[in-house]
Amino acid sequence: MQAKNLSLLFIVPMLLLIGCKKDEPDNTKALTGAVLGEVLYNPYERITPPTDDTITIPNTNTSYQNGRQYFPKCFGNAGNTKFYFFRKAVSANNKKLLINFMGGGACWSNNNCFGKNTTTFFNFLNDVPDLFIKVAFQGILDAGNSSNPLKDYDVLFIPYCTGDLHVGSNDVATYDDPYNSSDPSTYSHRGHDNVLSVLKYIQTNYTQVTNVVVAGQSAGGYGAVLNYPHIRAVFSDSTKFPSFSKMSLVADASNGAVINGFFSNIVKTKWGSAPNMPDWVVGSNYLDGSPSIQDYIGKITTAYPSDVVGQYTAAFDSTQRWFFNVMGIINSGSSYSDSSSYFGPGDARDVPDLPKDVSTPSNCNWAINANTAMNNTTGSKYYFYRAPGDIHTITTSDTMYGLTSNGVNFNTWLKSIVSNVGTPTDVDCSAGSGSHPCTDKNFGSNSLNDALGRATSQDSFDNNKDLYETCFGP
Repeated sequence: MQAKNLSLLFIVPMLLLIGCKKDEPDNTKALTGAVLGEVLYNPYERITPPTDDTITIPNTNTSYQNGRQYFPKCFGNAGNTKFYFFRKAVSANNKKLLINFMGGGACWSNNNCFGKNTTTFFNFLNDVPDLFIKVAFQGILDAGNSSNPLKDYDVLFIPYCTGDLHVGSNDVATYDDPYNSSDPSTYSHRGHDNVLSVLKYIQTNYTQVTNVVVAGQSAGGYGAVLNYPHIRAVFSDSTKFPSFSKMSLVADASNGAVINGFFSNIVKTKWGSAPNMPDWVVGSNYLDGSPSIQDYIGKITTAYPSDVVGQYTAAFDSTQRWFFNVMGIINSGSSYSDSSSYFGPGDARDVPDLPKDVSTPSNCNWAINANTAMNNTTGSKYYFYRAPGDIHTITTSDTMYGLTSNGVNFNTWLKSIVSNVGTPTDVDCSAGSGSHPCTDKNFGSNSLNDALGRATSQDSFDNNKDLYETCFGP
């Protein structure tokens, strides 16, 4: 979806609300004005940080303790150059803060960083109206929903415009946009720098905070996980945050089932993330070892044993399966092809289900790897929620209030993670009742899913099966 089309999604409904009648009575004018005012009202304030700054983070390593320099910016293509973030203040001197990382894919080569119609990451931040936060994102960001356990939290919303899971600090001179004859000298994977600019803002403006929730969806879920130790270290500074007492992490649809070499070849080399690894938590030269999201989260739970960590995924998340396949296509030396829609087909219906050999990108290998990783992640306060279906992300959608897995409502589970309401547990759809508890709901509407009545793919559908039967059956 191109930026101009996304902008129309905001403009057209407003025009419909205003209407075209010229001789309406005065009370209609007043009502129209009130409705329009409500539509246009945006509780989020845009904050543009300095483009070159430093931050000092105690209890970290020498680089951050001595004043780490950073350069906030977006990728560098047209309409995606200037980084800014958003703040929603619910109350004066609020002691509760939600730091939310926006999702939006990833890119690491000429094959998927550029495209005429699409690319595999959110690359037009500056072309999108600020109202997109209010209109497009609900769930935990919706202060008007009384069921939202985070409705009373101030929000710092970190947009995504760098294609690097919010963890890069690198400028790439070797990219060549095949659709642009006038490339900039470099393109920037500066997601971690952008995060540091938000943390610098927090050090000045949120010293009163006691409770913090760090959350993210999709690429933002990775950003929340990978930057969590840095955020945690900021708030551990008792001289700046004397009342801080509690932090929790919610990673939504970011399960880290990736190709071999992803961390060494992409995260380290292409995105320049090695200096950003929190060696005070994960150890030195982490990207040169055997890193994984499972291991990284386990190191977080070891370093911060009082923090509650929650991880969510749909059992057959279509977007994560699709990205796993794109990684394999590019890694094999084949050329990834654009499609006519943003993020490509996205539902992975045409991705092969087999083989089941762990490493080959396939529908089943993603599902098996994600399931295995959650089951084996360590930490006495780590909990996962494995939902049925294939819908990607949950926490910025109001569908989170009605979703159940194995009889447990997602919002009830979320409350137990971020507050002292209830007792957190692991939730697994495969333990639910019924003949197809991991596929019979929470699936996207397409011709295959709708015909079978369950989450499936072309391969499985051709055999009259859903994905669970194919991937976890005999």
